[in-house]
Amino acid sequence: MTRRYQRLVAGLRRQAARLAVEEHGGVAPFMVLAIGGALLATAYAIDLARMTNNAAQIKRATDAAAIAIGNQLLMDSRSTPEQLSKMAWGYVQNNLGMDSDLFEQITYDSMKVTRGGGGDSPVTLRVDINLQAQAALIGGGAVQQQVHSTSEVLSRPTEVALILPTTLSETEPDLAALRRLGKSLADNLLGEDGEQDESNKVWLSLIPYSQAVNVYDAKDPQRINRWAAPGALNPVELRSLFRTGYASLADRRIPDRRANLLCMYRGLGLGQNYYWDQPPEGQFKVYYRHDLPENGSPGAPAISWRGPNPDFGQADGVVDTRWMVADKGCPNAALLPLTQDREKIDQRLDQLSTRFNTNYAIAMGWAAMSLSPNMRGLNGWGDSERPLDFNQDGNADNVKIIVMLANTTGNWFDTDAYNSEVGQAIDGQSNTTSANDVAGRRFQRLCDSFRARNLKFYFIGVRPGDPKDFGRQLFDKVASPGLRICTNGEQNMVFADAENFADGEREINGLLQDIADKIKHERYARLIE
Repeated sequence: MTRRYQRLVAGLRRQAARLAVEEHGGVAPFMVLAIGGALLATAYAIDLARMTNNAAQIKRATDAAAIAIGNQLLMDSRSTPEQLSKMAWGYVQNNLGMDSDLFEQITYDSMKVTRGGGGDSPVTLRVDINLQAQAALIGGGAVQQQVHSTSEVLSRPTEVALILPTTLSETEPDLAALRRLGKSLADNLLGEDGEQDESNKVWLSLIPYSQAVNVYDAKDPQRINRWAAPGALNPVELRSLFRTGYASLADRRIPDRRANLLCMYRGLGLGQNYYWDQPPEGQFKVYYRHDLPENGSPGAPAISWRGPNPDFGQADGVVDTRWMVADKGCPNAALLPLTQDREKIDQRLDQLSTRFNTNYAIAMGWAAMSLSPNMRGLNGWGDSERPLDFNQDGNADNVKIIVMLANTTGNWFDTDAYNSEVGQAIDGQSNTTSANDVAGRRFQRLCDSFRARNLKFYFIGVRPGDPKDFGRQLFDKVASPGLRICTNGEQNMVFADAENFADGEREINGLLQDIADKIKHERYARLIE
């Protein structure tokens, strides 16, 4: 069409020139000139419309390219300028339409990708196209045109708590797999060590668990005194021990203190949900293990004294030799509060070791406490800025997420003595209500409290068989109904077909990658020009 108009206009020009010479004073030249003028005007209009349409088509192409590379940067903050430019060029080419002349005008070298912002400001990505636009029908010189689009990459402050098992089920090969899985998730969320994006607004906490969660911090030696409830450091059932010269459970000679173990608890009553969203000062009691020396944890020798059995929670009783050992139900690796420091994360993961029984809900409670704004400041985790406030109505910028890993093949969990006050039955348990029934209700109420605070929850379990076949394990009957409240259905509650973490590492890593991708979509890219 363009070439046909070009030939027609050129022919009319030649005819008009010939007639102007041969037909002086005649009417025909004026008719030809009039027709030629009309055609030239039409050609000009066509050229103008075509150039306008081309600019609009290029704008659509740069829009697509800017959004695409913005989303790519969200998914992988390590994307290089060269990678982003090649991706942008692909989107430009695929969105230029069917105009072959337009393809000839635009080359890779005529496109430029520029990154701006960063730090406290959103990252911007600008795609520029420079081309020489030419009026194809009426001729004339080329006109320099520039078309650009800019996307803005908005990173919502995202706080993620990763719950990791260190129970009797986890052998050394399993722990090695868990270390690699934890580091891989940290790579995906925070960037690899030494290649972290300063504009990234993701923080990660680690919650290793067994029967309880260790909250020891060498930089906060007064935590036990500050968090302990009145009388909690001198419980009545240990009065005979304190008469031998030990001042309290905070005494550095106590086995757990020597082994740098600090497992504390509060809110064990059904529906109290560990008071996870409350401040910590003066709230907690302290776990300790009354057991034989051979059942202790490495790290400190057992101590002995003569007195009543402390398991009954009474100051009086049959006097005998009693032993206190370092608590193997308290993880050697302590909870790591929210951080972006990859070195700290890697060091804490390297400390994972096999411990003892399993209490999932207690671990979940501490994960939530690692995200609770009431644990902010010197009285809590020591950070004056984080955890951020709750985003209960969804209108704030930040998001809080829990990711939990668990081996779900066991037949005993969340029903041991760590789920009750010393010397008492588990709250809610009776002759007609089993401990498992109470545990199931505890999961439901805890997850209700998470949903009320708008905490997002992702669960990855390990068990052999069809991942979608619920009901084969005790875990499915006791924990799953409540956990599906946490995960908002089965979509965010997935299982690896494996006996353990070592065997299922590859599948679990893929599931964690899927979760990391979902977390990254808490951030988004948008066009701003």
